[in-house]
Amino acid sequence: MSDMRARLVRACVCATLANAAVGVGHAWAQTEEKGTLEEVTVTAQKREQALQDVGISVAAFSGEQLQRLGLNNTTAIAQQVPALRLQSFSPALTIFSLRGVSQNNFQDNLEAPVAVYMDGAYVATMNAINAQMFDMERVEVLRGPQGTLFGRNATGGLIHFISRRADEDAFNGYAEVSASEFGTHSAEAAIGGGLADNLRARLAARYEESDGYIRPGTAFGVPASGGRAGGAHGYAVRGSIQADLSERVLLDVTAAYSRDDDVPTGQYVFTLAGFDPNTGLGAFTNAVDPADPEGPLVNFERRPITGNVWRHWSNEFPSFNRDVKSLTAQITADLSDDIELVSISNGMQMDKAYVEDSGQGFGHFPYFTNNDYDQWSQELRLSGGQGDLRWQTGAYYLDMTADTSQVVEGPLALGGTSDTQRMSTYGTVRSKNWSVFGQVEYDIAPQWTLIGGARWSQDDKHLDMTRFYQDVPNGIPSTKLFDIRDTGVPGVDDIDYSDYAARAQLNWKAQEDVLVFLAFNRGIKGGNWSLDPLGSVGIANIKHKPEKLNSYELGTKADLLDNRLRVNVTAFHYDYKDYQAFSLLGITPQVSNSDAKATGGELEISVAPFGGLTLSAGAAFIDSKVDAVPDVFGGTVRAELPMAPAASVNLLAQYEWPLLAGTMAVQLDGRWNDDQFLEGTNSEVSAEPAYSVWNGSLQYRTADESFRASLWVKNFTNEEYRVYNLDLGLLGFIQQVYGPPRQVGVTVSYHWH
Repeated sequence: MSDMRARLVRACVCATLANAAVGVGHAWAQTEEKGTLEEVTVTAQKREQALQDVGISVAAFSGEQLQRLGLNNTTAIAQQVPALRLQSFSPALTIFSLRGVSQNNFQDNLEAPVAVYMDGAYVATMNAINAQMFDMERVEVLRGPQGTLFGRNATGGLIHFISRRADEDAFNGYAEVSASEFGTHSAEAAIGGGLADNLRARLAARYEESDGYIRPGTAFGVPASGGRAGGAHGYAVRGSIQADLSERVLLDVTAAYSRDDDVPTGQYVFTLAGFDPNTGLGAFTNAVDPADPEGPLVNFERRPITGNVWRHWSNEFPSFNRDVKSLTAQITADLSDDIELVSISNGMQMDKAYVEDSGQGFGHFPYFTNNDYDQWSQELRLSGGQGDLRWQTGAYYLDMTADTSQVVEGPLALGGTSDTQRMSTYGTVRSKNWSVFGQVEYDIAPQWTLIGGARWSQDDKHLDMTRFYQDVPNGIPSTKLFDIRDTGVPGVDDIDYSDYAARAQLNWKAQEDVLVFLAFNRGIKGGNWSLDPLGSVGIANIKHKPEKLNSYELGTKADLLDNRLRVNVTAFHYDYKDYQAFSLLGITPQVSNSDAKATGGELEISVAPFGGLTLSAGAAFIDSKVDAVPDVFGGTVRAELPMAPAASVNLLAQYEWPLLAGTMAVQLDGRWNDDQFLEGTNSEVSAEPAYSVWNGSLQYRTADESFRASLWVKNFTNEEYRVYNLDLGLLGFIQQVYGPPRQVGVTVSYHWH
């Protein structure tokens, strides 16, 4: 990291020590009193609190803010949250990175260290995270380990998507349509209200279709004719019922279903690359030509072979299909004036089928993956308090089964010359977790609060795994090559892991509107397996160990100038034991363990200088080191955390004024990211230069806000930036996916109350 970047990190820490402030949500919406900032309510500690009273680095969006920003997918929030990054080659699998903590492996059986919750229920599979987002109450992003109060241990933090509940007696709802470039159009609607005394319901749905922005192109004078990618085709529906079972007992039931059908995806942009002969990692300049290893060094171009970052070179029509069903029931019971019992039961089932063209015109190399996933979770939580003492305790149970299959074909992956050869790998991971937890807050003095919490967690996992090879047209029937039960390695197919998460924190209310907090958190995440589809990973490396993270944070939160200015700052230091690092061994994905460290922080500022104008700015800084990440040939390299730019900045500005018996508003938002590596090996081909993405909109609302219309443009500078990179320099190329180009659209909605 450069001296300038190091100074930026130190400046963030110094700002914290000097009471500057952090972790804010994006509270840029104005209240009825013009020129003041909205108070944001969150449930980061499993009870409703003002965001500025919570000693955690939190970013929060209300449903209104999400609508004004035009965010209609769960992955879109990364644009406006400091330290949150997104990596995705397809909606089939989504990877969030928070403060550089991520899991870049694309295999279906793994859990992410940034946990995702939907309406209080943990979503364990990364295959179900990318979803249409509509009719939302709010979204909360909690940075840092969250183990003492939330159901699943998370080293990186968590993201909680909370939909609107059926909690209003008066009928209300809305209908919205949108259309934009690339054949993109969507429609959504919601309606809810009272059905009878003490009974309310709400129904919401959304449909979206898009041709995709990645189209076939031409390379080496030969045009491609395959299908598009970066598209959408699916719908989602959610229904909820809320019933007052008694004056003290409330029942909330939410059922959700979504269907993605033949989504245009599975295409890559290919760029030629050589590799470092010592590590096998991809390189652009002075590289060995894989076609002539003994020949002279060559300089490879950094541009895709089609000459356009949004053009692929494939004649195939890959796609993605997925069904997700979820049912959540929450019972809230006031056992007394001071004690509350909460029960959250959830069942989720997902079926996914995905195919991509990994060969992109260079040869037959399709990659198929199917995942049938089921989970059941149950949380019981008891909380209460009197006077200076507040407490919570409870238990959590999670049962997951992931049936996965991976299939690769062709000589690029399997060698030889036959396009009909096939390797099939089947794996079933059965996982059960139980935990008990508790947290206590005690006001040791009028301005001082001490917080302590812990969770004991037990993971039991079992893996069944087999691999078969066949080339039927060439006389080779399906033949078993591998069965994990026959390896003779004791315990390789089982994980029995128990450990504790912990929290210790001191809050100081320096003034009525100024909070200072000092916190220690210990986060844990269990081990798992790399379901090697090619047999390149040795049996000794197929299982990776759990990771542990000790986090130290110092932060302040301040509302100033009569609630017209909000300034929040947090500084952190991470000390990792056995960080789970992803890399390729040969051309096969694997996860290994290495110690790591990271230091950084976040700064967020919101200001309402005068009526009609609101401004927000955020920044994140990080300096990180991972001791040993495996390279292609089995050696190791020292690296930075992936998807962790040394500095990033996000901005948002909105100005509104009266017009035609309503309100007109102009909005600008964007993000700048410094240089970063997209892969944990920090290979040259995964280095992403600094870039920025900017969006703008013009919005009109009637005085009663029943009619709303917006003309918007995303990425109006047409910036070229990657959201995914896979280093296959050993094969002579790299696989890349670039973010969408400029897109102009219009959205119109009608709301009734």
